[in-house]
Amino acid sequence: MDPVLVLAQDTLATDPGGQVRTRVTVRNVGDIVAQYRVEVLGEAARWSTVVPQHVSVLPGESEEQTVEIVFRPPPAPAAPVGTIPFGVRCVSLENRDVAAVVEGDVVVSPVQGLDVRLRGDGPKGARAGRFRVELRNTGTTDLSVSLEVADAAELLRFVLAPQVVEVPAGRTVPAYLAVQARNPQLLGKPVPHAFTVTYRVSRSDRAGELAGTFEQRAVVRKSWIVLALLLVVAGVLGYLWLRGQGGAVDLRAGTPPPVEVESLEAVPGGVRVVWLRSPYATGYGIQEWTQGVTGTSSEGVDDPDQTSFLWEGLTEAEHCFQVRAVAGDVQGAFGQETCVAVPSAETTPTATPEPTPTTAGPAGTPFEPQGWYVRWGNFPQDDTANAGAADALVAALQAAGALGVQLKSSADSAAFLEGPNGVPNTVVFTDGLPDEPTAKAQCETFRSVAAQCIWQQGAS
Repeated sequence: MDPVLVLAQDTLATDPGGQVRTRVTVRNVGDIVAQYRVEVLGEAARWSTVVPQHVSVLPGESEEQTVEIVFRPPPAPAAPVGTIPFGVRCVSLENRDVAAVVEGDVVVSPVQGLDVRLRGDGPKGARAGRFRVELRNTGTTDLSVSLEVADAAELLRFVLAPQVVEVPAGRTVPAYLAVQARNPQLLGKPVPHAFTVTYRVSRSDRAGELAGTFEQRAVVRKSWIVLALLLVVAGVLGYLWLRGQGGAVDLRAGTPPPVEVESLEAVPGGVRVVWLRSPYATGYGIQEWTQGVTGTSSEGVDDPDQTSFLWEGLTEAEHCFQVRAVAGDVQGAFGQETCVAVPSAETTPTATPEPTPTTAGPAGTPFEPQGWYVRWGNFPQDDTANAGAADALVAALQAAGALGVQLKSSADSAAFLEGPNGVPNTVVFTDGLPDEPTAKAQCETFRSVAAQCIWQQGAS
C-alpha cells in the first residue's frame, strides 16, 4: 500500500541566500516493515536537502518517521524570484510503484541591487572625451534605469546613449557618453570641466549621482612646437656635420672595440660563454685560463652572428674568460674578464617526475569508475584542433564549484566507450557518488557548463 505523507507547512518563505526548513511525516499503512526513499521534486530540488533520505517505517498508524527538508536558494542574482512550487515524493525501495507525493510552495523574496560606475575611455582631448556608464544589476529582478547628464557651468555638450537602460538581473549593461567643449582652446594649459551623471531606477526611490571630469586640452600643444624646433636644429646640425666629413665614414675601419661577456653558464665539465654581438666583427676570439694555473687557451668563432660558445673538457675549478672581436685580419682588444666555478663532470641522476593525476594519456593504468558517476564530456584524442578542450572543461567545472573532476583515457576503462575507428576518447568525469539522485543533481547543477553531461552507475 502507498505510504501516507504529511507536510508540516505547505507554504514557506525565505530570502535569496537564506534557508528555510520544514518536516514531512511518513506513515506505513501496510502490514510489514517498509523501506522508503524521500526526494524533492521540481525546481527547488536543486537547492534542497533531505535528511535522512532513506527511512525504515514500521507498520501501523501510530508508527511514523519524520524527515527534515532544508531549502537553501542561491544568493542574488542567481536566486529565483516569487513562488516556487515543489513536491516531496516518498518511494518504496522494494516496489517503485508504491509511492506518495505531497506538494508545497517556497516563496523567495525579490532583491533589488544596482552598482553604477563611470569609467573614462578617453577623458582627455582637444575636441571631445569618451566615457562609459556601467550598470550592474546585483539583485534578482530586472531594472529599468534612466540616465541624465549635465554640467553646472554649461560649457559642455553631451551625447548619451541609451538614456533609458534595461538591466536584467545579474547582468552588466553599458551606456556610452561623449563630452565636447563648446569653445575650443588653441593654446594653453589643460582645463578641467566637471559634470554629473544622474541615474534613477523606475518604480523605485533608488537614485544617485556620479561625478566626472573632462580635461580639455589645447588644439596646438607646446610639446609639438618644441619637438618641431628640435627637429629643425637636428637637421641643420646633421647637414653641417656631413659637409665637414667630406664623404661617407667606414665604421669598420680601424681596431674593433672590446666585447663584453654577457653571462657564463657552468655545466659539469664545461662552460657556455655568451657575449654581446659587435657590429664591427667578422668573427670572435675567446680566451680561457684557470685560476692558479699558468697559461691560457684560445678558441675562435668565424660566424659574426654567433654570440655563444660551449667550452668543454674543463676541470673542476674556477675558470675565467675574455672575448674580443675580429674584423678581417685586425684583432680587437679583449673585454673585461669574467670567472665562474665549474662543477665536476660526474652528474647525479635526477628522479623522473610522476605524471599529474589529471592527465589522460593514450594508455595507462586500468581504471573503472566507482559507484554512480557523471560523465561531463568525451574528447577524441586524435582531434588536434581541440587538443586543450578537455583541460578547458575541467577548469570551467572547477571554477563553477564542481569537486572531484578527473580525466581518464577510454583505453584504460571498459566503462568508457571509444570513438569511431577505435580512437580512444579523453573522458571528463566525477565518480564516487552514492546514488542516482545525487549523480543526477550533480549533472543538473553544472549543466550550464557541461551541457552534454549524463549520469551512470559504475563498478560497486
